[in-house]
Amino acid sequence: MGSVFLHVISHNLMKSVETRNIILISTPPSRMKRSSGFLISCVLLIALLVFPAFGADASVNATGSGLTAVSATANEPFISATASPAKATIGEPVTVSGVATGGNLTNGVQIWVFAGNYVNVTTVPVNADGTFTKVYQTTGLPAALYYVIVQSPGKDGMLNIIMDTTGQYSGQVVNTKTGKTVFNFTGTGSVQDSAAAQALSDAFNQPGVDDIYTKCTFQLVAPETAAPVSTTAAPAPVTTTKKSPVSLITIIAGIGVLGIAVAQRSRK
Repeated sequence: MGSVFLHVISHNLMKSVETRNIILISTPPSRMKRSSGFLISCVLLIALLVFPAFGADASVNATGSGLTAVSATANEPFISATASPAKATIGEPVTVSGVATGGNLTNGVQIWVFAGNYVNVTTVPVNADGTFTKVYQTTGLPAALYYVIVQSPGKDGMLNIIMDTTGQYSGQVVNTKTGKTVFNFTGTGSVQDSAAAQALSDAFNQPGVDDIYTKCTFQLVAPETAAPVSTTAAPAPVTTTKKSPVSLITIIAGIGVLGIAVAQRSRK
C-alpha cells in the first residue's frame, strides 16, 4: 500500500486572528484525489455552518436595536387628563389638563363636561410639547358630580364623534362617519350623568371610529354657610354664699365657759 507521510505545516497569517493548522497527507495519486475531495467537502461544510451564523447575528443586531419598533409606535395616539381640584366649591375654577401625543392633533382635542342638564363641549388646542389646558368657571353651576371626557382625533385628524350645538338637533351626539345620532343629551329619550358617560364611551368604540378618549370627574359642592349668631342673652351667673366656719377662738371660749359652769355646779 505504500507509506503515508504526515506533514503538519503551520501558517501564521498576519491579517488573521486565528492560526490554522493544515494537514497534508502524502499518498498515492488515487488517495490524493479522495483526500482532496474530502478536504473540500469539510471546508464547504464549515463555511455553511459558520457564515449563516454570522449573518443571523447581524440580522438580530439590526432589529434588536429597537429603532424600528420605536418608530412604528411613536406615532400611535395617546391621551391622558386630570381635573383639578377633584372637589371644588361653586365659584372656584376647575382646570382640566393633560397630554395628547401621536396621530394628527392639528385640530386639537375635544373636552366634554356634563352633569344633569349641563353640557359643555369645547375644542382645545394642543401645545408643541403635547400638553393642553382648559379652565372652567363654576359660578352659577349646580352642585353635582361632573363627568369629563377628553377626546383625541385618530390618525386622520378628524373628530368622528361630535355634538350638534345648533338648531333643533342641539344636544344630539352624532357619528360623523355614518351621520347617525348616537344618543341625546337633551329632550325625549335623553341620558345624563353616568349613563351619558357610558353612552359616549360606547360611541368611541363603534366600528370605523379611530378617536381615542380618557375619562375623569370632579365634584362641585355648595359653599358652606356661616353658623347663625345667637341673640339670646346668656343667663347671669348664680352667686352662692358659703357659710363661714366657726373660728377656733369661739370654740375654745365656749369650752372654757362650759368648764367654769361645771365647776361651780360641783361646789354647790
